[in-house]
Amino acid sequence: MGASVSSTVYAAACCGAKTWDGSGADERRRLVETRSSERQAVAVLSRLFERDTRINFYSGEALEALATLARSDVHQLQLSAATAFSEVSAYDVRAVSAQTMATVVGLLGSAHGDVQQGAGAALGNLAGNAANKRLIVQSGGLAQLVRQLASGSVEAQANAAGCITNVAADGELKAAVARSGAVVPLVRLARSRDMRVARNAAGALLNMTHAAEHRQLLVAAGAAAALAALLDSFDADTRYYAATALGNVVADAAGREHVWRTLPLLADQLVRLVQQPGAARTQAQAALALRNLASDERYQAHVVVRGAAPALATALRSSHPAVAAAAAACLRNLSIAAANETALVDAGVLPPLAALISAGDRDAQAHALATVRNLAANGGDTCAHALLASGVLDHMSQMAATDAAYELAAALGVFAGSAHLWRPLVERGLCRVLVRLLRAPSAGTEYAACCALRTLAARRTPEVFGELAHLWVVPAEPRAGLRAYVLRALAHPAYARSPLRAIAMWLVVALLGCARADLRRRITADVQLMAVVEGLARRRVANDAESCDGSDTCSVASSVFVPAELVAVGEEDADGDGDGDRASVRTCALARHVVALLHGDPVASSYAPSYLKQTAMPIQ
Repeated sequence: MGASVSSTVYAAACCGAKTWDGSGADERRRLVETRSSERQAVAVLSRLFERDTRINFYSGEALEALATLARSDVHQLQLSAATAFSEVSAYDVRAVSAQTMATVVGLLGSAHGDVQQGAGAALGNLAGNAANKRLIVQSGGLAQLVRQLASGSVEAQANAAGCITNVAADGELKAAVARSGAVVPLVRLARSRDMRVARNAAGALLNMTHAAEHRQLLVAAGAAAALAALLDSFDADTRYYAATALGNVVADAAGREHVWRTLPLLADQLVRLVQQPGAARTQAQAALALRNLASDERYQAHVVVRGAAPALATALRSSHPAVAAAAAACLRNLSIAAANETALVDAGVLPPLAALISAGDRDAQAHALATVRNLAANGGDTCAHALLASGVLDHMSQMAATDAAYELAAALGVFAGSAHLWRPLVERGLCRVLVRLLRAPSAGTEYAACCALRTLAARRTPEVFGELAHLWVVPAEPRAGLRAYVLRALAHPAYARSPLRAIAMWLVVALLGCARADLRRRITADVQLMAVVEGLARRRVANDAESCDGSDTCSVASSVFVPAELVAVGEEDADGDGDGDRASVRTCALARHVVALLHGDPVASSYAPSYLKQTAMPIQ
């Protein structure tokens, strides 16, 4: 800010001082003192400008001088103070004192529009600092800003909306913004013909969509329709704010219900944004908004009908990781609906999804794996062949040990249950991946991997048992083999009431019933493992007698197990009843079956679930 400009403003302001009519000595004395203070303030500022044009207006005599001008009833003096604050705050945004903030907020209450505009601009700049945002609220600035939203000045509206945008970016202050009554005027300004006003209003509404209670307030105020209109804006930032805000609004069931009834073309608008080149962040947010819409079953079909599949297939190939991950996230929800299988496969989503599995970032991998899992779970022959042709299994085998581990295990579990995919899974060496995932730190990942191996073993085929025999002990890493995991699950106290112990015990029984004599000998000759099994066989658990009769109560799972929603091991059994007790009963019954086989007990089959009786073979 140049000294000559400011000095001229101040000088003109002093020359324009009001006169008085001579009535009342006290009034005259007060006016004389006021005018004297104002002249002194102008003199101080002029002197400071002559010495240094980069003055700190936020403290010391400069602040005192500006505060004096701000309190003046002379328009030009107020304007000089507002202009100084707005220009300085454009390059010097720091935490200011309560006195400074009170001075700027006071200027916002001026009767003069140009003073209000300058003060609004200053507040918007200062609100870039976290501490200043709280000071604005504490000094009553929100009420003044809300009044500015109703101003007839476009500049004042834009400044006020911009300042509220910055204040609402603070999670602790969103509630204060909601209580201030700002939402309704912001929704109105989002429809402004002025681009800057509409953009700032959209930004403020976006920052208010991060909490469910505020989203409900926005929906009630009509924000969804206003934001939807901005999706077609010529301004890139405005489109981005609107798409992101709408994506948050439809994260709630109530929001999705509202737009289903009131915005029938929203999916079309979002699909167009996904297809829009050169706007990566908007593409990503539009895809995520479609993902949230597709949380509802009716939207899963609707979004595909509106042409989302080809647009998302293209987005999967984007060079921007955020766009590819968002497209995969949307497809994850769309693939839940079996009716969408053909449309998604025909749109060509599988090859880029396969590529993301081994080369995408963590989020993209997780969503891509979940999508192919959903498609495989739908069970269509065409989809299964398309999955194989896309190279999905090859890309799975190339994944690093820690990448999207749960989603990988869950997807392999579904593939293991597929009549078309289990054999290619085994042939590509993915049983090794599953055994590796048994050591994952996540209980859900461990559970999914264990269930996938159990599903494969239940097929009782030479291919599966050959692979499991190869992985029973890994010479290069003895603790990494299937034997090490089974022993840990059967012996460690952490698994005492876990269904994983029952599954591990079932695997022992299944392997003892396979046709590979070498594997059976390795298991029965394992002194440590057999000692643990015999210990489990001697245990008595609640409901033991009534649970070991060969009925379904004793069975570990159906012949093919497909994991659905997985929970932490033992999480539902903390009270000592439920699945934990049932798992203990199953484990003991299976252990007794193994012991009976080892000792050649002719009544061994009485301990085993009916489907295991068919697999029992003599120990060689």
